[in-house]
Amino acid sequence: MRSTVMQPLSHVKLVLALHVIAVFDGVVGFSALPAAITHETTTSSFVSPHSMRFHHVHFAKTSDDSEGDEAPLSDSDDEDWRAFRAKLVLSEGTASGSPSSSSSPTERPGDGLIVDDSDLDGIGAVFSDSEGSSGSIASQSKFVLPPGFTPLDPSQWAYDSGKVIEKGAVILGGVEQDFGFGLRQQYFHKAVILVIDHDENKFTKGIILNRPSEKVLADDVNKGVEWRVWFGGDVQGLDSILPDIVCLHSLKSEEATIVSEIVMKDIQWTTFANAKSLVKRGVASVQDFWLFAGYAGWGPKQLSGELDRKSWYMCATDSQTLLKELARQSSGVDPRDAGLQTWELLMNMIGRGEKATQVSGQFDDLMLKEWGRGNLLLKGGGYNDIGVAKNPLWGAGVGFSEMDMNEESVDSLMKQAKGLITADELTAGTLLRASSAERSPFLLQKQEFHKSLVLIVIENEKGTVGIMLNHPAAKGLEVKNNRGERSSIIPLRYGGDFSVKGVNPVMWLHCSQQLRDSGVGTPFAEHQHGGIYVCNQDEAVDAISRNAAEPHNFLVVSGLCVWPKLGGSLGSEVKKGIFEVVPQSNIEHVFQILQKQKVLSAGSLDTNVQLSQDAWREAATGNSAAKPETSDVLTVGIGEGFDEEDDSFVFNSSKKVSDLANDALKKWIATFLLGSPTLA
Repeated sequence: MRSTVMQPLSHVKLVLALHVIAVFDGVVGFSALPAAITHETTTSSFVSPHSMRFHHVHFAKTSDDSEGDEAPLSDSDDEDWRAFRAKLVLSEGTASGSPSSSSSPTERPGDGLIVDDSDLDGIGAVFSDSEGSSGSIASQSKFVLPPGFTPLDPSQWAYDSGKVIEKGAVILGGVEQDFGFGLRQQYFHKAVILVIDHDENKFTKGIILNRPSEKVLADDVNKGVEWRVWFGGDVQGLDSILPDIVCLHSLKSEEATIVSEIVMKDIQWTTFANAKSLVKRGVASVQDFWLFAGYAGWGPKQLSGELDRKSWYMCATDSQTLLKELARQSSGVDPRDAGLQTWELLMNMIGRGEKATQVSGQFDDLMLKEWGRGNLLLKGGGYNDIGVAKNPLWGAGVGFSEMDMNEESVDSLMKQAKGLITADELTAGTLLRASSAERSPFLLQKQEFHKSLVLIVIENEKGTVGIMLNHPAAKGLEVKNNRGERSSIIPLRYGGDFSVKGVNPVMWLHCSQQLRDSGVGTPFAEHQHGGIYVCNQDEAVDAISRNAAEPHNFLVVSGLCVWPKLGGSLGSEVKKGIFEVVPQSNIEHVFQILQKQKVLSAGSLDTNVQLSQDAWREAATGNSAAKPETSDVLTVGIGEGFDEEDDSFVFNSSKKVSDLANDALKKWIATFLLGSPTLA
């Protein structure tokens, strides 16, 4: 047997008094009850760490013991062993903390919402069973709730469980790391994840509970029935060939429990196939289930490492708290709020409310809301899938069943794919600027392409290769003149993430008619007249050394961008307006603005970003005096005159989406090119 160290239990005075530290079969410690105990039990005044119950004290006998004929224990017993442990933790917490009063039993702290237990969608009789009981934990407790503990109901509880990972635990998204989830995987920001399976040496599986969506799944068993489906995680979601659908419920019938896996008291999960079957047999209704598509997964010891880096907080809580939050989110909560209130509630309950308040409404919150707009609404949020190959058979997962694809629909999809492949081809030497749409297609991913300038260097039947021109990195190349004196530092620019065999990863570019006339460099295409030329380092250094060129005449770019023809060609993105072709007459002016950028540093960050945006605007207008974009000041909450349906603002905020995209680009540059995410 193995003991589990409980965190945080800094003092063990009361544990000795309550006889919960046991020495039995060589085990010393306080241990979590396994998912299912197969040992027989006998009543005793002695408590084994594997058999803690609230009313009756038991200890577990090994398989070698033959006495006793009681039924084996499991997580479905009437009394929740986690509740007993919570009582000990909360009692210990009051030993050194000052007393605080809790909120009223039915008032939700912070929003004045009165919970009507008789009208909660999908919970069935679970509340009437637990709340009506005079033996609830809170009513029998003699201790005062510690500071920061704000239950929704006397029988509800939650506490910070340190680094204890177990089935039924809740993982809360952390907010103390320098690099959060604002730029990547926004759905993990302030996530509330229920652990439904855990083995430290193998795998941990959890589902995100606070990402309700408007999407529905068709039912191929029950005619005319639709199931609302929530975002459960990024592994095997609705864009997967084989989506993983987890159906949570609190049903107590034998028909339901026999096909379900217990997570914690009053919360079980089953498969989508089983849920449809239960509805077909009339022993359950669609409203009894919450469906989650996809899950979050961690490999051996991976989650423990992320806890050490403060990427997450571990929370232990009761089933009522989770079920009531699921019910609240099911009825009228806008998916664009992305479940932030649920996270804030649990943070308050575990005593981290001050930290939650400090980070409310910041960059990562706004990015999460935009992710919710694009991924949780029924009609989507206007974002394009950039560089992500979605499975065409499942698409966004709206209204499909597991067996509704036929020959005609496959033919239609193949024709659409062929249309993308044969989109109008581009030519090497073409300069592109990223979309000028108010809602940038690069807000949620690949932020480096927001307001980017991309030069096509290779175009063939296999794909398109390009380089970004407007991102100086934190490195430079020192160039000296023919007398050996220091001449200048040329910024080395980030061109993309890739390198291509046979293509020089570092390119020297110029856009000078004088250098073209003197034979420095070559065009990217035979028919190209004027525009940007490419040369190698030796050519450029030779031209500088003989005073035929100045160092600032050149842009030096390292790295490439690649768009395969199959799976989303660059030509198709131009056709959809994701990129726009820059007129030949504007290229020289654009190049001259980019030449003013410096090697990236904390001091040059703002200037470089501004020059990049100036060049981007010049690419379209040919007028460098064009009116610059204004930046609204971010305010938390809804300001005067706020229009909830104004798509130019992030939902429930006074932040313009266009300004948020600019912030995201600056954040990307500070994080990935400068290595200082806190600068932006």
